[in-house]
Amino acid sequence: MSLQDIVVMIHNGEYSRAIASLESDVRDEKMAPTMRVEYCTWLAECNRRLEDFQECGNWYVEAVRIVLSEPIDQKSKAKQALPFCYKAMEAYEKGGDTADVLVAARLKQYLVGLAK
Repeated sequence: MSLQDIVVMIHNGEYSRAIASLESDVRDEKMAPTMRVEYCTWLAECNRRLEDFQECGNWYVEAVRIVLSEPIDQKSKAKQALPFCYKAMEAYEKGGDTADVLVAARLKQYLVGLAK
């Protein structure tokens, strides 16, 4: 299914269907990392709209993981990944468990250190 079809599903409120399609696509290691990060953000947003904040945060953390695996300098990686980390923390604070909030906070500290 194309991203355009998935976006239409999202705009029609068919979040569960969109999630199913996005999840199968985001696991494709052949897909460009920037596209995989975009799919992660779509997945996070769909889960946020379904009020599954735990899963929302998980997808933002996955976006961070993908960015950190990029073959670019550490400072650039950190600057790209930090916004996703903040969004993960926000999601976990709304509906995750304490351990996830702590992991996201530590990840944020790590990224802030790299971004300097």
